[in-house]
Amino acid sequence: MKRVQQTGHALGSTVVLTLVADESLETETIFIELWRRITQFEKQFSRFLPDSELTHFNLQAGHVTSITPSFRKLLQASQKFSQETDGLYNPFILPDLQKAGYVASWPQPDAKTAQNYSHRQRASIQHLAINENSARIPQDAALDFGGIGKGYLLDELASWLKRQGLTGYWLSLGGDIICAGEDLRGERWKVAVEAAKKPGKIAGYLAVESTGGAVATSGITKRRGQKAGRSWHHLIDPRTGEPAQTNILTASVSAQTAVQADVFAKCLVILGSDKAHEFAKQHELQASILQTEAGEIIT
Repeated sequence: MKRVQQTGHALGSTVVLTLVADESLETETIFIELWRRITQFEKQFSRFLPDSELTHFNLQAGHVTSITPSFRKLLQASQKFSQETDGLYNPFILPDLQKAGYVASWPQPDAKTAQNYSHRQRASIQHLAINENSARIPQDAALDFGGIGKGYLLDELASWLKRQGLTGYWLSLGGDIICAGEDLRGERWKVAVEAAKKPGKIAGYLAVESTGGAVATSGITKRRGQKAGRSWHHLIDPRTGEPAQTNILTASVSAQTAVQADVFAKCLVILGSDKAHEFAKQHELQASILQTEAGEIIT
């Protein structure tokens, strides 16, 4: 067996693609296809690109707009998880995100952007209408897939790898990870969770079954800024439209799928430690590590 890895940059993050495969397997063509799919996803669903399908869709708000099958699938996933979390995940928070200060692509969140939706309003998921080949959102709303996109893409990449017969991989999009199989020592993968207050230190580990699983981390320690003398971070509480007021600095979640881990990690942060346990139990999370402002590590 061999372990091969490629690293790059996409979706505003570092991307690390690792494959564990038979020595005879030609992995270069697999990497080419993985990068192509990542690039295509960003071109289609980034709110920062003026010619993306998402930007076009937001500009047509209020009108029934034709959509591609892949756009429909992502809309359906967004609708599903918004309903499952009682609106704690809401793809309509883009106007609030821009009002807070996260306007342009990281690491220049306050730079000028071609599309500013801060004058629009946050809608509820009930106002998303999805048809067979089209969809519609309210005229004064705007969608953002930042809260679900990386998890969704990881699941799509893993599904493609499995169809190719590859069962050993570790894919990371900005620290959100999906993996399956075992490392070269024949041990199942485990993900190290960095200490929120001590970068470079390890707060704990989350193991992933060899049959496959995912780990995602969300928090309020990164992607922060200042606007009009007021601090903000990128995790918006859909209940208030403001950056979440929470005692959780980071939440790392292990789940069966990357989209579950991605969405549920954000929900745990927004809820705070008092309500996080109840949410984790309700949604049957496999495991989680919460790091609080007080320095607590809750597993």
